[in-house]
Amino acid sequence: MKTVIKNGRLLDSKNNFHMTRADILIEDGIIKKIGENINEEDSKVIDVKDSIVAPGFIDIHVHCFPKGTAISSLPDEIGVKRGVTSIIDAGTSGADTIDDFYENFIKKSKTRIFAYLNIAHQGLKTLSELSDMKNIDREKIKESLEKYPEIIVGLKARASGSVVKENGVNPIAEGKKIASEFEIPLVVHIGNAPPKVEEVLDLLGEGDVVTHCYNNKVNGLIKEGKVISEAREAIKRGVLFDIGHGSESFSLDTAEEGIKEGFEADMISTDLYERNMITPVGSLENTMNKMIYLGWSVEKCVEKVTYEPARAFKLKGLGELKEGYMGDLTIFDIVENGKLELKDSVNKVITAEKYIKTKYVFIKDELIKKEDI
Repeated sequence: MKTVIKNGRLLDSKNNFHMTRADILIEDGIIKKIGENINEEDSKVIDVKDSIVAPGFIDIHVHCFPKGTAISSLPDEIGVKRGVTSIIDAGTSGADTIDDFYENFIKKSKTRIFAYLNIAHQGLKTLSELSDMKNIDREKIKESLEKYPEIIVGLKARASGSVVKENGVNPIAEGKKIASEFEIPLVVHIGNAPPKVEEVLDLLGEGDVVTHCYNNKVNGLIKEGKVISEAREAIKRGVLFDIGHGSESFSLDTAEEGIKEGFEADMISTDLYERNMITPVGSLENTMNKMIYLGWSVEKCVEKVTYEPARAFKLKGLGELKEGYMGDLTIFDIVENGKLELKDSVNKVITAEKYIKTKYVFIKDELIKKEDI
């Protein structure tokens, strides 16, 4: 099947597209050609009428295994229906449930789904999954990684007192040991102590990811307006930082303080699940719009939901507008003089005048209209 996306303004700084007017020929889900005035015989033509065409947005922190789990949502409800073509489930599934997740959700969804495997074998059946060290089963993790090497792109550990209970930093240390052994990133949620965030950061190395980097908790990365030294040292070692908005983990004021201090998140994500799908998160688009309000350019925000996550998690063929890559696209407009009310996780409300408004995604040869939230 051939499709030509016509009259778009392409945005992908990695490939030198800066609102560049061009057409894209996609054949059997793969980008075959990018150029001006493409007219391909026997192709379907989609005229996007000057809208911006970006690589398909990637949300690297969601919960989308809705089967016997404490938090979750249906994959397409937070993926293609919200302007996102690829999502990464952040540890909702563990080794005991990855088969079910793969067969009944990953294979059947329009949205592309990857996963961080929870280091606790039962996944998020409860929210205290690391309160018992016996829940970390190296052999089960190994089996899952061997069975789903194209799906599992990291391991997930949650470093909050309510999760680890009396175990402190020990589950995170064990997770890091296993992740290093299998040469896969460890993605760590940070929340209330124990363990102390400084202890967690000291464990992490190149390619590991800290999510919820702009939370305003006492055990956070920014204290009294200053970025803690352990976070700066982690950056030097190649540790990456993700926004991971969530119900309780993103403060506009903390983000603003961090940005002023030169502490810039590497990736933008939502931590979407059923409870926060309306407010305060809503969508990846809304989270990007909060960062635009704080001064980031549209181009920078797009990089942090396309190229940067694809690079961090080695998502082959994704994150760029490039011949031979997947024909996954997010199509949106920029509103310059609008009025969009947005709220963070601590109930601060802002009104954005400039923001993006997603219209469609194109994935697997299908144009899908974004649903109004």
